[in-house]
Amino acid sequence: MNKTVVVIGILLIALQPYQPCQAQSANISGLRSKILARQQQPGYLKDTAYVDLLDSLAFAYYKISVDSLVFYSDKALALATQMGYARGQSISLRHKGNAYFELGDYSKMLQYYQDALRVAEKANDSLLMAKAMYNIGNNAYLIIGRDEDARNILKKAADIFQARKDSLALYQAIAVIGRLWTYDEKYEEALSCFNRALQVATALKDRYAIAIVNEQVGLLYQAEGRLKEALALLLQAWDYFSNTDDMPRQSICATEVANVYIQLKNYPMALKYASISLQKAQAVKSKRHILMASREMAAAYEALGNNRYALKYFKLIKEASDSVAYETMLKKTEQLEARYEYEKKEALLKAAQEKKDALNKGIVQKKELQIFIALLLILVLILLVLLLIRSRAIKQKNNLILEAKNEEIERRALLLLKNNQEKDNMFSIISHDLKVPLHSLKGILQLLVNNYQEKETIETILEELRRDINHSTELVNNLLFWASSQFKGCIFLPVIFSVHQIINDALQIFIKQATTKDIKLEHELTAEEITVWADINMIQVIIRNLVSNAIKFCNKGDVITISASTINAVVTISVADSGIGIPPEILEKINQGQMVSTFGTAHEKGIGLGLRLCFELAKLNNGLLTVQSKPGKGSIFYLALPCKPL
Repeated sequence: MNKTVVVIGILLIALQPYQPCQAQSANISGLRSKILARQQQPGYLKDTAYVDLLDSLAFAYYKISVDSLVFYSDKALALATQMGYARGQSISLRHKGNAYFELGDYSKMLQYYQDALRVAEKANDSLLMAKAMYNIGNNAYLIIGRDEDARNILKKAADIFQARKDSLALYQAIAVIGRLWTYDEKYEEALSCFNRALQVATALKDRYAIAIVNEQVGLLYQAEGRLKEALALLLQAWDYFSNTDDMPRQSICATEVANVYIQLKNYPMALKYASISLQKAQAVKSKRHILMASREMAAAYEALGNNRYALKYFKLIKEASDSVAYETMLKKTEQLEARYEYEKKEALLKAAQEKKDALNKGIVQKKELQIFIALLLILVLILLVLLLIRSRAIKQKNNLILEAKNEEIERRALLLLKNNQEKDNMFSIISHDLKVPLHSLKGILQLLVNNYQEKETIETILEELRRDINHSTELVNNLLFWASSQFKGCIFLPVIFSVHQIINDALQIFIKQATTKDIKLEHELTAEEITVWADINMIQVIIRNLVSNAIKFCNKGDVITISASTINAVVTISVADSGIGIPPEILEKINQGQMVSTFGTAHEKGIGLGLRLCFELAKLNNGLLTVQSKPGKGSIFYLALPCKPL
């Protein structure tokens, strides 16, 4: 395949920026009217909106007048630079690059495109960056044959266009990549890109873009040697472009049609379309299009044997000028890129050198040394002050801790002394209370040994002995439980259990004792089961002590009632009696946790250990034991416990 044919097509269409030109004159007129209206407004300001209008007007002139494009781009660039409007600067620079592209000054074209990219990068505007990349890839790298660089930068631009949902720009980038694949003779990849571009153009309902895709596919068919299919698509594109005022695009398409006709050896038709292309190129003063059209004219006349007209179009001169222009552009492009990299490195080296020069100056070193010494002294002083403050703070903290510990030691010493006194008192009482039943037991045993036979006396002594033994048993049980808690510590093993169970157990234990004193023992429990969360053994000790105390301080015919209720997740067990009650002075001591030695209604002995144990066990079970009493009216003990784990 003749690759030159493909190159011609690529250069004719790929380098031409996208812009449909239908109703362009109306757009120019409308934009000029808007600018004039703003200028006539009182207090009119040249703001960013004004810059955008100038840029739009410059772009509208792109297909019509390169001079006007340069004029309005320069005005927009000057204003945008003056006000620091980065977006306006980047757009104006790209328009100027497009103008020099049309004029064939590729070195200036690339310079303006690169300046536009720098401004966009500085402003961190990805869309402006992508559009500058597109211009560099499509209008610079492609024309000098740097296909791989062009493809890479265009892919980057396409990714940004897709992310920013700029469908029109995405279409342009994909189409150019497809043309690059065509140039590399990778026609499947090229056709895939063109199909994707056609989908985007169809979704946009853009007839202009659709015509361009058809034109590109026609060039692909031409590269494959499918000339008739290529001609059909190119003529279809020509039919659309010929009805627009886009003369650069008309020149391109006519040149492409002429080229295919030359390959088909239909030279009269080739001359027809090449002539149209030349007229359109001369109208817009496009050197590039004039050269391309002249080349087709010369080729057609040469094929017809008309050397005079072939020479007229300076075939050899045109080809030579094309080669020189290509080499000049390639060289200047490399020079510009080298200068760009050099300027970056030079700026870094300059900054490093300035810093080095400043450090080498003696006055700077002296000042830095003085500042360093001053800062060091200040730092030392600050450290000394901080250490002093810290030392004082630590000392004060230690003093406070020491005072608190001394107070705690004194408090514990007093508490220990009090506890020891209570224990001494308690053990003296216990020792006395334990002696009585033992002496009674010794006496009755002596009577039995002496064969003392008087029945009534024996029964009286046995009754007293029974009471003493009951009292001693209760005392020993409480004493053992209390001693275990004091020396080993109580092991708290809470579970959820039924209140009914422990109340019924207590009733069974004390029913005989209550019957002996003719005391009624009853409960008021509902059918609904009530449960608590506590140590069941400890709660049994509490209930038994409370019931035992109630029996002890009740007379014949009195009533003891045990009940339970639940309010707000708290179970309250009450032990109420109609006995003799508790005097206020004794009740006060009980509430203070003191042990009070008293006698029951049947002269039952008590030292208050059981009640004290009840208070301690209630607290250990996250509960509370309270008492209400009126002398002669009876007493009520309330035990409040949680019904579920805390």
